Amino acid sequence: MNRIRRPKIKSQTLSNAKTIRRNPMVIVFLCLLLILPQELLAFSPYTNNELDQLEKEFVEQINQAGNVIRDPLASQYINHLAEILARNGQLPQPYFFLVASNEINAFAGPGGYIGINSQLILASENESELAAVMAHEMAHVRLHHLYRMIEHQKQMRIPMLASMLAAIALGVVNPTMGSGALMAALSGFSQDSINYVRSNEKEADRIGIDMLIKSGLNPAGMAGFFKKMQQNSRYFYTDNIPAILRTHPIDDDRIAEAENRSLNLPKQDYPNSLDYHLFKELIRNIVSDDSKRLLDFYGSTCRKTNTSIACQYGQTLTLINLNHYTDANLKIDELLKQNPDNLYFVIAKSDIEIGLKLYETAAKRLADLNLNYPENYAAIINYANSLIEANKPNEAASILLKGSRRFKNDLIMCEHLARAESASKRKDYAYFFEAQCQLLQGHKKEALRQLNQAKSIAKSDHLIKARIDAKIDEIKDSTL
Repeated sequence: MNRIRRPKIKSQTLSNAKTIRRNPMVIVFLCLLLILPQELLAFSPYTNNELDQLEKEFVEQINQAGNVIRDPLASQYINHLAEILARNGQLPQPYFFLVASNEINAFAGPGGYIGINSQLILASENESELAAVMAHEMAHVRLHHLYRMIEHQKQMRIPMLASMLAAIALGVVNPTMGSGALMAALSGFSQDSINYVRSNEKEADRIGIDMLIKSGLNPAGMAGFFKKMQQNSRYFYTDNIPAILRTHPIDDDRIAEAENRSLNLPKQDYPNSLDYHLFKELIRNIVSDDSKRLLDFYGSTCRKTNTSIACQYGQTLTLINLNHYTDANLKIDELLKQNPDNLYFVIAKSDIEIGLKLYETAAKRLADLNLNYPENYAAIINYANSLIEANKPNEAASILLKGSRRFKNDLIMCEHLARAESASKRKDYAYFFEAQCQLLQGHKKEALRQLNQAKSIAKSDHLIKARIDAKIDEIKDSTL
């Protein structure tokens, strides 16, 4: 049985990131590269091709990481909220990834790839606060602050820079080196650097607040969230303050300026979506390493911080994680009576059915869900997973192949497609798609090994043989 919705978060990190963390001299080397006077370094400014390569290598290393939350439903929510913000802010669609971390932080990486830590989500009190942080990071991307900062000093080589940025995003290195404070941290916090970073932060606040207003979200969420973080820090400007305040320098003037931007707006209510509350409990379950303690939380204190419906949903997820399927079934049935088409509830119900080995029932339920939510990322992956469990891998492969055309370069979609093809006994296709998955993680040698394996068993299927040869040539050309 393979329930996909609540993956285990491993302690695995990037190989280069491990090197950075374990060897203090690497940190010193990185710092020197960024703070040496320009006349002592002979690097040229980054070209567009180099920036494209930086983005590619950054994404590959994020795909390798074990502390990235790869839950389809969680990813669906955060990127749907980002889509709303981007559309109203007239921005290109960014891609948000979720990081399992106890640090309250966010990081705007290269190419519009933005990391949000799980603890930040749990610390938010409403959807507007979470959206405010997201809008702020999206504004950093729009204003090219990261690229301006890495060109503000001197550059390092692209592979090392990508490793460093990925390590920051994943919390492998000290978060004071991340996001807005990257250059200030590495250059000894010179006054010019600090002023540069603070001006970036205010600029991102302004654009982010405008995005919130246009998206129908509470613009006070931004100042409110940072103010709450500041007030909860007993020893301000020490190691005890939240990472988000260290990586996004904040002062009373900045908070006041953010508050003033929403003062003259008409008074209105900003209700939270039910999805926000459910998403929050989904994240809580994913990152928890103690399900029994989590049951106590849902029995006592959850309703102080979330709605009763969300608490019951969270309790259901915990019962599933403990394999208490009968109790979980009673809980989810109560929720489904109130909202029979809710994506979160239907997927939880299907997880219970898979746990009870009612594979056909789960597949039928998710087929109906797929009809109600066509082209929905979470619905596609969960439906395909149920088909594999129901011993219908050919149907699963068909669903996933169609989905992969819409969600290109998605690692989870790719891995499920390779698994479905393997279960279908189409080993040549399975090896081919596994090679694709390896490439998404930057593993070219392993991808070539998988492709050669696929080629050795592809007999009469000329289509797959042509695709294999083309992919091998593509990899070899990229290494020249």
